Amino acid sequence: MIEGLLTGFWLALGLASIELVGYGLLLVWLPRASNFTALERFALGFGLGALVLTLWMLGLTFLNIDFSLPWVLGPWLIILNPGWALGSRRRLWYNDLRQLWSTGRKIVTLGYGCGWTWRERAWLILLVLAFAFALLRATLYPLWSWDAVTTWGLKAKAFYLSRAIDLSRFEAHNYYPNLVPLLMTYIYLWLGGVIDHLVKAIFPLWGGCLVLMFYSFLRRLQVKRPEALLGTAFLVLNGPTLITHFFIAYADLALTYYTLVSAGLLFLWLRGQAPAGSLILVAIFGGGMLWSKYEGWPLVMINFMAAALTLLWLGPSDRGRKFAALAGSSFLTMLFYLPWRYFCLTHQMIVGADHVGGFSPAQFWHAIIYLLQALFWPPYFGLFWPVVILAGVRWSREALYSPGLFLVLVTLGNLAAIVLAYAMVPASVAEFPLYMRATVDRLLLHGVPVSGLLLAAPLAAWNVSLHNTFNYYRGCFPRQILKG
Repeated sequence: MIEGLLTGFWLALGLASIELVGYGLLLVWLPRASNFTALERFALGFGLGALVLTLWMLGLTFLNIDFSLPWVLGPWLIILNPGWALGSRRRLWYNDLRQLWSTGRKIVTLGYGCGWTWRERAWLILLVLAFAFALLRATLYPLWSWDAVTTWGLKAKAFYLSRAIDLSRFEAHNYYPNLVPLLMTYIYLWLGGVIDHLVKAIFPLWGGCLVLMFYSFLRRLQVKRPEALLGTAFLVLNGPTLITHFFIAYADLALTYYTLVSAGLLFLWLRGQAPAGSLILVAIFGGGMLWSKYEGWPLVMINFMAAALTLLWLGPSDRGRKFAALAGSSFLTMLFYLPWRYFCLTHQMIVGADHVGGFSPAQFWHAIIYLLQALFWPPYFGLFWPVVILAGVRWSREALYSPGLFLVLVTLGNLAAIVLAYAMVPASVAEFPLYMRATVDRLLLHGVPVSGLLLAAPLAAWNVSLHNTFNYYRGCFPRQILKG
C-alpha cells in the first residue's frame, strides 16, 4: 500500500516537473504585454517542458553523459532560477494560480453557482467522463498496441536501460524522432524502473492540454462559452480515434497537439488577434512537430506555405514585414531538426528509406477513394468530418477576403499530403489496402483539431443568431413567439 502510494507520488512529481519547466520558461520568455490566459499557459507549459527536456536528453547523449534526474532536470532548475523567475513575475503566476483554482472548482462543481446552463453542464460532464475513462484505461493496462510495444515503448525501455539514446538494441525505424520515447524514459527515471502502465499517464494529461488549447482557440475566435464547450465536446466525442490516443502510447497525440498549437497561433497572428510572443511559440511548437514524428515535416511545411499563400492573396499593407517575420519563424522551426539530423548522419542512418518509394498512379487513385470513404466512416471520427466540411463551405464565403483562407488551405493541404504519401509508400498490391486501413485514422488525426477550428464560424454565427432571435422576440408572449 505504502509502496503504491510512493510510486504514485513520484509519478505525479515527474509529470509536475514537466509542467514546471515549461511554465517557468513561458514566464521568462513571453513579453509582459502577452495576454495568454492561465489555462493557455498551463496547456502550453506541458508541451514546452516535454520538448526542451527531451531535446536536452539528446544533448546529453552527444556529451556522453548518462541520463539521470540531476542531469536531465537540474540544469533547467538552475537556468530558470525559480526565486528570480517567480519573484519577477509574482503577480502573474499568483493570478494564474487563482484562475486555475477557480476553473478547477467550476469543473468539480459542474458550474453550479456560476450561471452555467444545463447544456454547458451536459457538455462538461461528457468531457469529464471521457477523460476519466482515458486516465483509467491508460494507467490500469500495460503497453498493448503494436507500435506502442515495438517502437515507442521498446525505445523508451532501451533508452532507460542504457541511460542514453542507444540504437543498438533494435533495428526498426531508428531514424524516427524520439520525443515520446525520451519523455517516457524521463518518467521511468522518476519511477525508478520500467513501469509501463503508469508511464502512460502522460497521454491523458497531454490530451487534456490539447482540448484546453482547442477550447481556448474557439474562445479567441469570438465563440461564446456554451458554443465553445459544445464544439470541444464535438471534437472529443465523435468517434473513438481521439479518445483512443488519450491512453495509447503512440506519438500521434504529441504531433496532433503541437500541430494544433503552431497552426492555431499562426492563424490568430494572421487575424491580428495573437497574444504578444505568439510567433516565437509558432516556431517552437513547430519544432515540436518535427521532434514528435517523421510525419511532422510535411505538416510544418503545409502550415507555413498556407500562411504565406494567405498573406500573398490578401496583400495587407504591411505584408513585407509579415513575410519577413514568417520567414524568420520558419527558419527557427527548422533549427530544431538539425540536432537529430546530425545524430542520424553521425550514426549513418538513412532517413525515410523504408517509407518513401517511387510514385505509383494506381496507389494514388486508390488512396483518393479510400480517403474519401474514411472521412465519412463513423468508426473513425463519427460525424466530425462531414460537419467540418460543411463548416469549411461556410468559411469559404469569406475565405477569399479574410485569414479564414489559412484554415481552408491547411485542411486541403493535409488531405492532399495523405494521398501523396500513400502514392509513394513502398507496398505490394496485397499489402497496400491493409496498410491504409492501419494508418489512415492516425494520419487524419494529426490535422483534426486544426480543421476543427473551421467550426468557429458556424458556432459564432449560431450564437449571433440566437442573440438576434432573443432580441426580436423580447417582450412577446409565448403564443406570439410560436405564431412567429
